[in-house]
Amino acid sequence: VDMEAHGFAIDRARLEELSRRAIADRDAAAGLLRELFNDPKLNPASPVQMKAALAKVGIAVESTAEEALQACEDEMYIPAILTYRAATKRAEQADKLIEMLCPDGRIHGRFDPTGTATGRFSSKEPNLQNIGRGDIRSCFVAGPGCRLVVADYSQIELRVAAAIAGEQKMIEAYRQGQDLHRQTAALVLDKPLDAVTKDDRQLAKAVNFGLLYGQGPGGLVKYARTNYGVELSESRAREIHHKFFAVYSGIKAWHQCCNGKAPLAKDVRTVSGRRRLLPTEYNETWKRFAAMLNTPVQGGAAEGLKAAMIRIAGVLPAGAALVSTVHDEIIVEAPADQADHVKALVEHLMVDAMAGYFPDVPIEASVNVCDSWDEK
Repeated sequence: VDMEAHGFAIDRARLEELSRRAIADRDAAAGLLRELFNDPKLNPASPVQMKAALAKVGIAVESTAEEALQACEDEMYIPAILTYRAATKRAEQADKLIEMLCPDGRIHGRFDPTGTATGRFSSKEPNLQNIGRGDIRSCFVAGPGCRLVVADYSQIELRVAAAIAGEQKMIEAYRQGQDLHRQTAALVLDKPLDAVTKDDRQLAKAVNFGLLYGQGPGGLVKYARTNYGVELSESRAREIHHKFFAVYSGIKAWHQCCNGKAPLAKDVRTVSGRRRLLPTEYNETWKRFAAMLNTPVQGGAAEGLKAAMIRIAGVLPAGAALVSTVHDEIIVEAPADQADHVKALVEHLMVDAMAGYFPDVPIEASVNVCDSWDEK
């Protein structure tokens, strides 16, 4: 309630400029699409019209959803469509934020501490957890005489999963201060750690986060393409899938245990005992299996974050306040002369609170003092 009441300060002039720029980009992209498809009346916002237009140029798609479009081997029409959609989304988001801006120059979004099935926070009016990295975040700023302390947990879902599964290779990597994505890349690609490239690490991120929650090779292909821009053949994905579970035997055993229980499972609990009921239909076994994996991980991490928020709120100096939280991130606004003190406070309490739930794996939090949200 205090977080909602305090609100997040906004640079309105910059936000309005970003809105104008996004609208101009959207209109330019729409014009280009009409030229490419040779149809001056084409409405790029219409999935029906876009599907028909693609069919006319020989590109058949089941739908115009982003994942389906990205799967097409086309370098002319599809990029133009995605550019139009990205600009449209930026314009809509900027306009929504302007609409929600209050007379005090702040946005007072609403937060629901258990608004998701796993137990994470949700947000609305507006959804402050749906502000992607980029220009829009630069409009979220510290108020006069203040700075932002922006903190987020390092790879918290992987750390929590390693603790839950008892995955010793992952836990040991964290104890040694290694980058788990680099380690996974080295292991599944049969490379020395010092030979792992930036592209290899990007692939490993898709592998770690995709396979953690039970994806098969086919799902990994789609997930890697959509979320990380990594192209994989089905056979390559199958090979990586096999190596991942051969290397991380603790994760494999955890998956096998959950899969064995899934047909008859009625609920799943987080580390604190929070209960999530599961679908009762037998043909929903996959959904029960997925929930048995993601609820303890995402829900457990959420509980550690909430514990940290409560402790932080109780000791903040005068003039400092929580202004937002996004999954594994906590944002505090603090008087400029107290910012470094608050930074140290936030880091200590975030690590200590999460470690209380998952003591078997090292916990790390990255904390920065910034003037705007995007600087972190």
